[in-house]
Amino acid sequence: MQRSTFEHHGITLEFTLLKGEGDGRSTSIALHGFSRPMEDMVAVQPLLDAQTNCLMVHLAAHGRSSGHHRPLEPGDWFAAIDSLLAAEGLTFDGILIGYSLGGRVALSWWAREPERFSRVVLMAPDGLVKNPGYRFAVDTVLGRAWLGQSERQRERIVRHMGWLRRRGLLSEHFYQFSLFHLETAEMWQMVINCWLSLRRFWPPGRQALKRLATAHPGVLEAHFGERDKVIPPRNTRGLDGVCPVHFHPCGHGLLRPDIVERVADPSSKS
Repeated sequence: MQRSTFEHHGITLEFTLLKGEGDGRSTSIALHGFSRPMEDMVAVQPLLDAQTNCLMVHLAAHGRSSGHHRPLEPGDWFAAIDSLLAAEGLTFDGILIGYSLGGRVALSWWAREPERFSRVVLMAPDGLVKNPGYRFAVDTVLGRAWLGQSERQRERIVRHMGWLRRRGLLSEHFYQFSLFHLETAEMWQMVINCWLSLRRFWPPGRQALKRLATAHPGVLEAHFGERDKVIPPRNTRGLDGVCPVHFHPCGHGLLRPDIVERVADPSSKS
């Protein structure tokens, strides 16, 4: 596989294609997690037919995909993927797989155009609960203004988080996760660009999802790690009555080969 870029009306998509057996056009789409490379999604190949291609696209501000959008319109991004498929001579087969942040984008896409999909697999999907800090940073004018100049305060934020951690006011997991993204100016800029670009990629509420799922049954499924601290199991309340929800013996690492095999095998789901 090699990485390539595609331009569509001011949107740059970096992508790669995992070819199926033969020379078929039928193609599924897989969307990766936050601050992860798109190639992570090679792991979902067992969920696809052997002849099916898998298109993997870097989300906004990841790799060489553009992240300058304030914000990116979901319909424009989905149209860019459609144009990419057409330009590559590929046909979307209706199967969409999203992991973590990619799960949020996948659920948003399904909610926008549910008739297009035959199967949507959400793996530890973001987008079911919006925490207060994120809501302030992306959904308010004041928060976006602060986020836009926060690079100047990055080192101060790190020191403040260390102070909270030493006093037991910040969990070790959240501290380490945040520290990783605050460690360098480049990583923090990616966070800012991604958050602001994708702020409109948020699925509707549970009641709206239930109505869509009733009108388009048997398409959506969701999978969570029993010990996940990034997307905790309690977030599944946002899918009550919407779709089947399965739990697996892991944390956030649902792309592990043994967990993907569980997702692929209906007899091992719980």
